[in-house]
Amino acid sequence: MKGLTVRRLTPLECERLQGFPDGWTDIPWKGKKHSPDSPRYKALGNSMAVPVMRWIGEGIQLVEDNKELFKKDNQ
Repeated sequence: MKGLTVRRLTPLECERLQGFPDGWTDIPWKGKKHSPDSPRYKALGNSMAVPVMRWIGEGIQLVEDNKELFKKDNQ
């Protein structure tokens, strides 16, 4: 494995992997136009992936729309 290195994902790649639009975490930072990478990584690490949250929400909606199918027979 000599000479091999591991490349770090860029904030843009992390945004795309989590389902955010490009540049979503690149906000003005302390009077500057762009944010450094560290706060962007932190924001992405503290977030939840959009496709996963959508999937969970759709599952909850499916159960809510079909409550009568999930009721027990003896109630």
